[in-house]
Amino acid sequence: MLNSGDVFAGFTVERLLGQGGMGSVYLARHPRLGKLTALKLLNRELYADREIRARFEREADLVARLDHPNIVEVYDRGTEDEMLWISMQYVDGVDAASVNVATLPPERAVQVIEGVASALDYAHGMGVLHRDVKPANIILARAVAGHGERVFLTDFGIARLREDSTHLTQAGMFTATLAYASPEQMTGAHLDPTTDQYSLACALYWLLIGAGPYDSPHPAELIRGHLQL
Repeated sequence: MLNSGDVFAGFTVERLLGQGGMGSVYLARHPRLGKLTALKLLNRELYADREIRARFEREADLVARLDHPNIVEVYDRGTEDEMLWISMQYVDGVDAASVNVATLPPERAVQVIEGVASALDYAHGMGVLHRDVKPANIILARAVAGHGERVFLTDFGIARLREDSTHLTQAGMFTATLAYASPEQMTGAHLDPTTDQYSLACALYWLLIGAGPYDSPHPAELIRGHLQL
């Protein structure tokens, strides 16, 4: 855990933005430009796997080439103190998972999904799958200086590191991810753009209803819903 004022890989940490199954994200200041960036530190356990490290580098380099107004930009990546890190565009806002859907107009929910769909369409055209589309990876940026609220999709490719290192249904994966996972992700079948489209439809369901299409705290029931219902 890093604290305010700590320096990691040259970046000065401002504060913790969030934590998840893959690692932690900090608001940090670039060492030379002084601009704010979102610095994601992946769990140390991932560094121990040489194949995972190589895949992380390939994925981060590929995602860094994506240039779309609804995709969080990737600036740089590296390793420090046996930890993988990636610096990304900092978006001042909230993730869709924290939104009170009871007060979210349906037309706004559709607009959010349209923005994500545009990002996915572009990424798929570039040969990139997201593999972890869910409300927690959709950021709603606050309106600033006359610019309206914008929608961003983040964590392109990063989720694959965890998915490839352990079976989707093992303890390393969270129910929150299973709630939006496609059937082919659960069975180990070939993945294509329809995988992200399926997850996006589940995210829309959550924004409209406040629960996933197969809502349950039990992973086995979630899997049965996606595969059989």
